[in-house]
Amino acid sequence: MNNSFGLNAFQLKIIALVLMVLDHVATFIPDTPNWFHWVGRIVAPIFFYLIVEGFFHTRSRTKYMKRLFACAFIMIIGNLILNLIFRIEGYVIMNHMFLSLALGILMLHCIDLAKSKVGKDNALFIILAILVAGAAFFTEASMLGVLMTLNFYFLRNSKWKMAIGYLVICAFELFILTNSFTEFEYDNLFLMNVQWMMFMALPFMLLYNGARGLNTPFTKNLFYLFYPVHLWIIFIIGYFMRV
Repeated sequence: MNNSFGLNAFQLKIIALVLMVLDHVATFIPDTPNWFHWVGRIVAPIFFYLIVEGFFHTRSRTKYMKRLFACAFIMIIGNLILNLIFRIEGYVIMNHMFLSLALGILMLHCIDLAKSKVGKDNALFIILAILVAGAAFFTEASMLGVLMTLNFYFLRNSKWKMAIGYLVICAFELFILTNSFTEFEYDNLFLMNVQWMMFMALPFMLLYNGARGLNTPFTKNLFYLFYPVHLWIIFIIGYFMRV
């Protein structure tokens, strides 16, 4: 599907970047409105959706994975350095979303290889895919990231099936949240933990028209650069506002 109606990949990416900034402002800047976190819950599903699309459209999956893992490594090192320099009690930066995304793509690569092999080679790559998925459980997106990646991959050719699968994942997450509180109360579920807002990412994904949109060397690398840089800037600004 590729037409002018709806949102292309570049437009989806820009929407996600704007909402991501609001979410991180709410994380590190004192006295930020709580609804900034609400809209921030839309971001991760859009990113996982786009990396799966990128997995199918990229010219080199190996280079695609290398970029994601390189960014994950740089971000982890940068976070550690900033924590050592600016750390005060209760104020640290722990963001490993790039690693979640990179492992998601590696998992899909193993699945694709398993589908193209037979016998022992097939079993090997299935095992590798399971191991990578297990490793992804210990990153920021955890099980939710793995489930979304698999949903967007296997149900990609049918938007309504993808949508149903995504809603099931959202419902599962909501079930987990309700069981994480000792009391099922409105404030606990809808104000203290706003992960339920991930439901609202679905309309944006359904509006995706399959087109890449604006594509230049700058826009291609925008996400890789913007993600860590904006996060570190907001973290430092928040630090000086707190001290």
